[in-house]
Amino acid sequence: MLKSRPARWSVGLPLVVCFLYGFSLVEGQAQCPTPDKIQGNVKKLFQNIDIVKITPSEAKGVCQVQVKLGAQNRILYTDATGEYFLAGNLIEAKSGRNLTMEATQVLNRIPTEELRQLEPLTGLTLGQGGKVVYFVTDPQCPYCKQAEPMLKKMAEKGEITVRFLFYPLPSHKGAKEQVVSFLCDKKGLADWEKGYKSDNQCPEGAKKVEDTSAWVRKKGIGSTPTFIFPDGIFHSGLMPEEVFRQRLGLAPVAAKPEAKGIKQSKK
Repeated sequence: MLKSRPARWSVGLPLVVCFLYGFSLVEGQAQCPTPDKIQGNVKKLFQNIDIVKITPSEAKGVCQVQVKLGAQNRILYTDATGEYFLAGNLIEAKSGRNLTMEATQVLNRIPTEELRQLEPLTGLTLGQGGKVVYFVTDPQCPYCKQAEPMLKKMAEKGEITVRFLFYPLPSHKGAKEQVVSFLCDKKGLADWEKGYKSDNQCPEGAKKVEDTSAWVRKKGIGSTPTFIFPDGIFHSGLMPEEVFRQRLGLAPVAAKPEAKGIKQSKK
């Protein structure tokens, strides 16, 4: 089912700890199993996935298994024997980096020539300068609405140009018709923020929504909001502004000076 937030493979912390503890016993083994060796075990545990390749991970004794799940590349982990598996996030304690997420984003990077296909699919544009970010959104997605003020502020400052890609989720009743009418009536940001909709279901608007949805699904994007960055890497789900800015190589937001004196309510 498609949702208005990213779907993630995850496991509880105890399982992650036990998994890595077990792998530390074989950390001296650099050799990873071949795809043929683990194919049978993988099929027993995970359905509808195909093994792409197996390589050593950044953690000693742990092998990274790149698999294909639908249109997306995902990552599993196994040991040198191919008898144990983990579907979860590998975190570097020292830096706090999510190594699994970083590797997955690189594997699913959208080529530059394919990013050009998004220009005619853009349904709304904010800003005229800075780096271009594509914003995959749905009119009924509450998480998308939470992201809009940040995007609007940065666009007004000339830091980014935001191009909206309308991807109404099937689970949101009436969302597609709402987007089609918005496009057909050639409305702008103020109308979008107010949740504009009409009965206008022109063929041009319907085709644009269908073409956009087909492109998004083809790339394995199944949730909103999703941000597609200039380098082709995309991220599904809300992002704190400081993380979003860092991802774009922009200066961090200046800290507000602390107010002097004691604030208190007056009668």
